[in-house]
Amino acid sequence: MNQKLFFFDVDGTLVDDKSKEIPQSAVTAIRSLREAGHLVYLNSGRTRCLLTHEMEQFGISCAVCGCGTEIIADGAVLLERRISRARGIELRKLLTELKLDAVLEAQEAVYFSNRPFENEALMEKLLAFVGSYAKTEVNALTDNTFLFDKFCVQTVPGGEKDPRIETLLQATPDFEGIARGRGFYEFVPKGFTKGKAVNFLMERFSIAAEDCYVFGDSMNDLTMFQSNAAHRIAMGEHDRELEAYASYIADTVRADGIAKALRALHVLER
Repeated sequence: MNQKLFFFDVDGTLVDDKSKEIPQSAVTAIRSLREAGHLVYLNSGRTRCLLTHEMEQFGISCAVCGCGTEIIADGAVLLERRISRARGIELRKLLTELKLDAVLEAQEAVYFSNRPFENEALMEKLLAFVGSYAKTEVNALTDNTFLFDKFCVQTVPGGEKDPRIETLLQATPDFEGIARGRGFYEFVPKGFTKGKAVNFLMERFSIAAEDCYVFGDSMNDLTMFQSNAAHRIAMGEHDRELEAYASYIADTVRADGIAKALRALHVLER
């Protein structure tokens, strides 16, 4: 049996976006992959502190964190890219001047911009969700003591694109700005993507394209679908831009899409 390499996005792929629950079928399937000797990685926009729960639930110790800004294999850090202290201070000042709702994501904790939030209901809901997983701090734009790896901003959903986003994009040429929909934008240091992490690990472990599988649903998974992996599985509910690259469309998360896809692709026995 050839050892295979699997990458699973988390939100919208393993975790149902509506219920925020992980189907037991997905847990069982991924544990079965591990027991069969395959390499299994979470590949998420979340930083490390937000993946601990899922890693424990699936019984794995390998992850691509923060859209490729950190790669962990069996507890060892293979790659790490943190925003410098000086650049972090500049970004805090810029976000404060633009009065944007912001989330600074670090390995150890997640830091929120100052209350009152412009998009109060959305941000308070996000804060409560993140706080159930990891340490959080509010009013963090005045705290220059911590390093962080990436950041996100929330604008008013729907309607015209917020002109502050264009200002932010022009001021951050060292970042890739990803529109996630509903007025939410993710900013990742340039040169670091989920897809580059896939290629990095394929080369490191000498995994052939036909033995590599990526699972995702949203635009921040696009680079995974553009990677060297031969099997690119889009979940049943997915951004349409992924379809041009997908080799297989799975069922939805809540309809056991992960387990069904692995069986259909003859990776797991029925």
